[in-house]
Amino acid sequence: MPIKALAIPEVGPDKILCIESYGVRISIESDDPKAIGACRKVIDEALPRCYSVVPNTPDAKTRFRLDWNDNGSASLYEDGEPVAVSASQKTVLNILAARVRLTVAEFAVGRVFIHAGAVSWKGKAILIPGKSFSGKTSLTAELVKRGAGYFSDEYAVLDFEGLVHPFPKTLSIRHRIDDATQSEYSVEELGGTLASEKAPVGMILITGYKPNAKWNPQLLSPANGVMEMIKNSVSIRTSPTSVLGVLDQVANSSVVVKTPRGDAAACAESILDIYETNCFERSGSLE
Repeated sequence: MPIKALAIPEVGPDKILCIESYGVRISIESDDPKAIGACRKVIDEALPRCYSVVPNTPDAKTRFRLDWNDNGSASLYEDGEPVAVSASQKTVLNILAARVRLTVAEFAVGRVFIHAGAVSWKGKAILIPGKSFSGKTSLTAELVKRGAGYFSDEYAVLDFEGLVHPFPKTLSIRHRIDDATQSEYSVEELGGTLASEKAPVGMILITGYKPNAKWNPQLLSPANGVMEMIKNSVSIRTSPTSVLGVLDQVANSSVVVKTPRGDAAACAESILDIYETNCFERSGSLE
């Protein structure tokens, strides 16, 4: 049954969670205090070490409402409009977490969020921009297993100097159960470590998984690198000038490489080799 738009009523302090992350304030309200406790847990995972709880405020960028039912079902609204209804409260909480992250990514103050896997390697960052299902998490995981520090598998968080900051959510890896189901893994479970310091970008890798794809890395110009990153920049419509300034700075100080790829494990070592050797020309193939 479809859910209708909701007029959000006043709620008590035990039925509301207000947070701030990167200057973005978000309110999450519910009809059940237990739901607020569950929300706090998923927000801890959704915004790892980068949010604070703040007093309730009328100027929240987004207001979520979570209806929590005794039969285990739940409904989610965003600014009074229906977002999700499910027989599984866990499913609705996961949708809430993703929507909260997206809100922060779009409206962050002083940061540019790019859909990308990001790791550090010997003092610099490797960015792997890509939409969902492009394989960026599996490739990020393979680089982490080889000793790269883990920034994020979902968003590369850049400041206005073009430096990447940690956003260490758990890695959401598909294909362990089936092609659609995500399983969450900490970086430690993969035998890796977190990148604890911000870092300049050394390489931007434009790639996506294709079965039996030939590994054929090509060097792109900085301008082409900017165009590729624009496709994955969350706030390009809301803050185009700031975003373009950061992307231009990053692309002009990095090696930009594009190639299709097959199995992540098979090409991870080649990525590090390309970066390490730094034997590039401004056009042509990379060995």
